[in-house]
Amino acid sequence: MWVMELLVVGRGRQVQDARLVFYTSRFVGQVAQNLVVAALFVIVSTGGHAAMGLTSLLVASLIPAIAFGLAGGALADRLGPMRGMLAGTFLRVALVLGAFTAVGSPHAALVVAFLAATIAQLFNPAEMALVHTIERQHAGRAHSLLIVLQYAGQGVGMLVLAPALYFIAGPAAILAGALVAYVALCGLLFFLSLRISAAAIGAVAVRHAFSFRTTCRFFLDQPGARYAVVVMALKTTVSRGIVVALPIYLAQDLDLSKGFLPLVLLPGVAGAVIGLIWCARTVDVERARDVMRLSVVAMIVGVFALAVLDYGVEAVAHFSGVAPIAHLEASMNTTFIIALPASFVLGLAFSGALISARVTLTGTAPVGQQARIFATQGTLTEALLVLPLLLTGVGTEVVGARATLAAIGIVAVLAGLILELPRFRAFPLVHVAEAIPEPALGTVDS
Repeated sequence: MWVMELLVVGRGRQVQDARLVFYTSRFVGQVAQNLVVAALFVIVSTGGHAAMGLTSLLVASLIPAIAFGLAGGALADRLGPMRGMLAGTFLRVALVLGAFTAVGSPHAALVVAFLAATIAQLFNPAEMALVHTIERQHAGRAHSLLIVLQYAGQGVGMLVLAPALYFIAGPAAILAGALVAYVALCGLLFFLSLRISAAAIGAVAVRHAFSFRTTCRFFLDQPGARYAVVVMALKTTVSRGIVVALPIYLAQDLDLSKGFLPLVLLPGVAGAVIGLIWCARTVDVERARDVMRLSVVAMIVGVFALAVLDYGVEAVAHFSGVAPIAHLEASMNTTFIIALPASFVLGLAFSGALISARVTLTGTAPVGQQARIFATQGTLTEALLVLPLLLTGVGTEVVGARATLAAIGIVAVLAGLILELPRFRAFPLVHVAEAIPEPALGTVDS
């Protein structure tokens, strides 16, 4: 009996170690990645064409997501998620070593950015696939923590370490910091691989890993997965569209300087944080569908509130015939006051959409296809985003922020109708991942 108790205690410790190392690796990886991004931004912006250099850097980072996303997911399944993350990290170490040659060349920096984004197509889906191994019973908590650690790593890497290292020795020092972080990440992932049984790290045969017929079949058979892909694409379109339109909206419609931008964004950040906390405690595969639907509705409400709700309030106050109400409305910046709760609602919606969609994919994707399925979702999202972002930028300049926001709201309404028209009843979420025998794991589920 005491032997069994020791085994249970030992397994529980192993579980906690694996989770701690997994989340620590997320933070360290994000710090390293953002140090590289910061160094590349410095390199391409120091030439005579800074704006063109920054735009080229963004394009160089976007192309691999569309061109190599599916192949990266297939390779991650072929290697297994743990080996996929290790391979991606080793490649990043090699890339950063080579990036020191790009310190004085903006053109070489673009090549580094392209290669870094290409390696991410292997690393990122492998990391998402590992969630099912580490936290398959608590996917909502896992994905919420990953988002928090992502932004924490971005803040530490981009806003704290990068400026400090830059003042020491310029972009070369920033790259040196990234190299140290990536070497540390290699150690963390190697330790994590020791805490997970060999069966759980297992690879998929080549003929299965690089066959997308089963992946297509999964999306055809799983309405929840299709719903998740559309919701993720919509969330990204709305959030990035608002970022593009917000500066002009702030100046022309709120009559405020850019210094007030944090006041408008702060409720959105608060909503996003509250949404992440709630999702971590509440969202599972069964609840994810309802959370996705509510998030789509909240995005529609928030965007149209920014676009036109203040006009409605002004009209009601004007035609009410009640002098105090009319005078009160005339004496305050109605648009700004409405923008604050709208920002909060959008923050809640973005968190709910992101976490519930990822939980759906984690909970329904078959073992051995998780990386391909997350890669497919990412590729579709990035591919669908190119045209809306171009139209948003041009539209904001030509017709103004309000019209652009209204157009985004119409797109959100159409997306919601497309999602709901095929079925007016709740669609079932089949636990495909649970139906496949799970590999023995020296981790998870306690």
